[in-house]
Amino acid sequence: LKEGKHFDGVQKINASMELFETELGGSGGKILKEPEAFLEEITAKMTPEQKLGLRRMYETRGDLLAALGANQRAALEYDCAASLDSDNGEIVAKRAKVSTDEKLQKDEDGKVPVTVLTGFLGSGKTTLLNHILEASHGKRIAVIENEFGEVGIDDALVKGGAMADEENIVEMNNGC
Repeated sequence: LKEGKHFDGVQKINASMELFETELGGSGGKILKEPEAFLEEITAKMTPEQKLGLRRMYETRGDLLAALGANQRAALEYDCAASLDSDNGEIVAKRAKVSTDEKLQKDEDGKVPVTVLTGFLGSGKTTLLNHILEASHGKRIAVIENEFGEVGIDDALVKGGAMADEENIVEMNNGC
């Protein structure tokens, strides 16, 4: 996958894993929603080739989630992969890395950092916002755009960006 296409990768691996679940006789997306319970039910019925394939899927999904900063869920995916191949040192190392990264990411006070972007008309606010949204920096970002006026101007510029298909954008008009 190209840089910055991790969301696409997660969607593709999710679809592949759900199809694999169906082939194994499962249903309901348990392979993704409750992977540990799924593995308990199905591991004994799987061939060695199926176990290897599923291990690779869980590992790949863990890699993608780790790249997106979802370290806690990535750790779960790596745990599932390791349960299918306990001798694989690479998976154990990846699991340890996301655990370390997760500890570093947590703020001691539990607060979420916020940046307020303000400025005069034409000062470059929308340009900066689009640059932040399009850059591949591995951070999760929420944007609240407050348009003053009945007709939104900046929302069209933000909605038309590269992230428009992947994100849910809600417009607030008239300073609400």
